[in-house]
Amino acid sequence: MEEIVFAVQGSAPSPYEVRFVRRDGGNLTASCSCPAGAVGQYCKHRFNLMAGSTEGVVSQNLEQVPLVCEWLAGTDVEAAMDRLAKAELQVADAKRLVSKAKKDLAAAMRD
Repeated sequence: MEEIVFAVQGSAPSPYEVRFVRRDGGNLTASCSCPAGAVGQYCKHRFNLMAGSTEGVVSQNLEQVPLVCEWLAGTDVEAAMDRLAKAELQVADAKRLVSKAKKDLAAAMRD
């Protein structure tokens, strides 16, 4: 088992602790002490680090961010992140379709 811990400055006065644990079999666990992360909800601090961003990191281990990205490869976490990215694209497409439909409806009412 390997572990990397980052201190990330969020909205609270004290930095949050973001912890990544690589377990046997390539399983990756990620936790954050922020209010959302503490209850297992979506937490931008973990996801930013997994995307390679060092935004807000105040600990002296920035060089370990790429290692977290390496640990992510091939895990169920990576698969879930991929599904989220696809769903976000579908939402964006749906918003474009709704916007076009509203414009078409407005145009139809002017005729």
